[in-house]
Amino acid sequence: MIIIHRKTGKKFYIEDKNKDFNTHFGIIKKEDLNKEPGSIIKSHLNEEFLILEDNFNDLVRYLKRGPQSIHEKDIGLLYSLVNIYPGMRIVEGGTGSGILTAYLANSVRPNGKVYSYEIREDFYDIAKKNLEKLKLLDYVELKLKNINEGIDEKDIGLIILDILDPWNTLDHAYDSLKFGGYLVSFLPNITSVLKLLDSNDKFLFIGVYENFYRKWIYEKGKVLRPRNLELIHTEFLVLFRKI
Repeated sequence: MIIIHRKTGKKFYIEDKNKDFNTHFGIIKKEDLNKEPGSIIKSHLNEEFLILEDNFNDLVRYLKRGPQSIHEKDIGLLYSLVNIYPGMRIVEGGTGSGILTAYLANSVRPNGKVYSYEIREDFYDIAKKNLEKLKLLDYVELKLKNINEGIDEKDIGLIILDILDPWNTLDHAYDSLKFGGYLVSFLPNITSVLKLLDSNDKFLFIGVYENFYRKWIYEKGKVLRPRNLELIHTEFLVLFRKI
């Protein structure tokens, strides 16, 4: 459940409605937290909050982060380049905290599947808990395995690699993708991008993409300006297709 402080618009995620919730705007009683969405409730400091019915985009922002996750703007770029649809079967190399995994699982349900490979057990555990919290684990098969050792699944529509050495996965990816399937690699620097491109001799190269965005600050009657500190470069997206 999500509550919003009415004066500032600040959001809070309520994981357990059966106990009081403490904020710097005051304590909210559990009896108030169990009111219907749309209700206005107050803290002991008389600060007002609005109860919202949460959705996937609300909840995913409150998941636990372990390793650095793919930024939302780059997830949006992925969705603009590749058609991800209910029933699709996707392989992911590098589960991390399971943030991208969650977006993919939410898109392929109810009859699709995401097969996600992770070599670190601590990251695997974080991702599993996050997916359980979102009730998406039925649409994901988590694997504690190095994807460079082989991909078990065949006839796959999309393979996404968020690993340091995707060039070592190219042959496995080619064998697992169906005709017309896509291979996407997220890489942090252009040196790695060049190595991946130079290693490719099977896939049709589609493009290298870098995504920028800028958020603006608005105060009614006072200011509308871009934020001074902005996260500009996050990673490169490299896109291939099997034809």
